[in-house]
Amino acid sequence: MPPTGPTACARADAVPAMSGSPRAGWRARRVALVVAALAAVTSPLGCSPGTGAPATPALPIAPGTGPALYVSTQGDDHNPGSRAEPLRTISKAAALARPGTTVVVTPGRYVGSVSSSVSGTRGARIVFTAQPPWSAQVVGEGTEAAWRNEGNFVDIANFDLSGNTVRGMLNEGSYVRIVANRIHDFTRGDCISTYNSGYTLHDIDIIGNVVHGCGSTMLDHGIYLSYTRGLIADNISYGNAGYGIHCWHNCGQLVISNNDAVGNGGGIAVGQGDSPHFGRITADQVTVSNNIVVDNRVVGIAEAGATGSGNRYLNNLLYRNGDDRPELRAGTQAGTITADPDFVDYGSGDYRLRGSSPGIDAGTDIGAPSYAIDGTPRPSGRGYDIGAYQR
Repeated sequence: MPPTGPTACARADAVPAMSGSPRAGWRARRVALVVAALAAVTSPLGCSPGTGAPATPALPIAPGTGPALYVSTQGDDHNPGSRAEPLRTISKAAALARPGTTVVVTPGRYVGSVSSSVSGTRGARIVFTAQPPWSAQVVGEGTEAAWRNEGNFVDIANFDLSGNTVRGMLNEGSYVRIVANRIHDFTRGDCISTYNSGYTLHDIDIIGNVVHGCGSTMLDHGIYLSYTRGLIADNISYGNAGYGIHCWHNCGQLVISNNDAVGNGGGIAVGQGDSPHFGRITADQVTVSNNIVVDNRVVGIAEAGATGSGNRYLNNLLYRNGDDRPELRAGTQAGTITADPDFVDYGSGDYRLRGSSPGIDAGTDIGAPSYAIDGTPRPSGRGYDIGAYQR
């Protein structure tokens, strides 16, 4: 029987691992990672991380506590936004929304970038949701991002984002949840970026998204984190020029759990440097658990810059990366598995695990979310599986 996981493809030559010498400064370390990974742009892996899209996420999304506004490609922005008389653009709905509003976007292709700056409250969040998931296709044009959110206490769920903007989703708000979106093919920047001018963001959850095909250099990532406190879980990040998940500038107290990082320039990186702290404050209290990290060119999991001893790397599965040993500076690791994850169909992008996978029941409850990307509750069976799916 032919191999069904990454071993079915020819392995490209691995980039030499970084030495991780404690005497090397954080700037030199980061520059080395970037330079070594630039080869990922012109010398792709010997196999594809999957040309087909993984299954649509089915995560539970709570509606807002107040009335709904509706958006349709057949609507008009002079309408009141009712189900019978919907609006035409998501940006208009955002301008009309108030705390507690749910903006329901119906199927169709919405050409033009979205801007949302309205904020909800702790008890009355604003929810933007496409129904059914991925049926509303936002195609960004000519701006910084296909969707730029500056509001706080906002949920953005179930959209498909593409276009010719620099990046896909740019979030500049706190207490935000980005859930179950498909964000792809932004060739000049990140799929998901989270930052503001002072890097003061906090409390952002990024859950159940499928992000792929973003960036042209190692500075362009699938999911880019620059904030404190939040859950990054159940995401599938594949085929991006930079890291699948990258934490830098001002990140800490994060949980990065049960994600799949496949075929990127690098897998998962945690560090602190550049503005605003320039390494004076460490990236600390970050938990990286139950992730599958496969076929990333430079390294599977790495720390860089100023990092703290409170970082924990638990029960991650690494395979066929440039280096499968977690490159840690101050954090600790336990339960690392180095083996073929045995995906159901790696070539088509089906990253569910076969029953024979070493990731089945091999995860930890530390950091694990309550649901898998397809809505399956965790745990099931004898325990927690590694990766975005749960059998």
